[in-house]
Amino acid sequence: MALIEATNAGINLSTGWGSTLAAVFVSLIFYGVSILQTFIYYERYSKDTVILKSLVAFVFVLDTLHTFLISVGVWQYFVVHFGDDTFLMYTHAPLLISIIVTSTVSSTVQSFFIYRIWFLTQSRFKWILPTLLMPFVVAQLVLGAFYTVTAMVFDTSVDAVSGPLLTNVANALNGVAMAVDITITIALCTLLAMGRTGFHEGTDRMLLRLIFISVNTGLSSALFAFLSVILLVVYPTDLIFTALYYPLCTVYCNTLLASLNARSVAFLRHNLGLMDQRFDSKLNLDSRTSDSESAFKL
Repeated sequence: MALIEATNAGINLSTGWGSTLAAVFVSLIFYGVSILQTFIYYERYSKDTVILKSLVAFVFVLDTLHTFLISVGVWQYFVVHFGDDTFLMYTHAPLLISIIVTSTVSSTVQSFFIYRIWFLTQSRFKWILPTLLMPFVVAQLVLGAFYTVTAMVFDTSVDAVSGPLLTNVANALNGVAMAVDITITIALCTLLAMGRTGFHEGTDRMLLRLIFISVNTGLSSALFAFLSVILLVVYPTDLIFTALYYPLCTVYCNTLLASLNARSVAFLRHNLGLMDQRFDSKLNLDSRTSDSESAFKL
């Protein structure tokens, strides 16, 4: 197979566990960003509800667990069992368990955004989109658990994990996550665009910023999931797709935190814009007053 390719120099890991090692490096970078964003959230939004604070804590703890699991997994391959070619032929528990953690985080974050859509929608049909999306959110948990349990119970060899059954499950998992992310992004942008009045320039600019933030945060996770599917389809017997799949958990965590922390940025710029307008109005008023006084003196 492509993963364990015997050569004169030994074993070629560039398209195998080397890709997973690269995924750990990317995940650690994103995890550092999530630590910073978590600190900013609790420092700036101490008055948020207990439920929202608990949600952030829950997602961050799972992100920490995920980072720990993939780091331990790579440590086993390249340090503890260094030079053990047989060990390289199996996918071990830490990396498999991290798949369930990723599915849990993605479902949690998507559920939060679906609730936000439901809350912002004023129509009496506001329940339609959540009703359509929630089964797909739950499906991610089911698919992630099925993948992990099937691999751990029956066969953890890379050949079995790269087999047609689990490959199709992985593609379905990433495809469903991508579809839900894109739908959520479109729905949020539509709701924010409908809130533009056309009468208040400052409010419209604030909504445009929120739309921009929603697009960037929502499509980032969808892009990672989409590229994971593409790589898994193109290279089904390699582990190249893991370079983009394993950072996905941390990407979802940052998506949630960026969305919550963006509130202060959007409203701060909105308030600064209002202050600038008031200052300009005052300058114009003072100028007109001075002109009137000068004309009166003449």
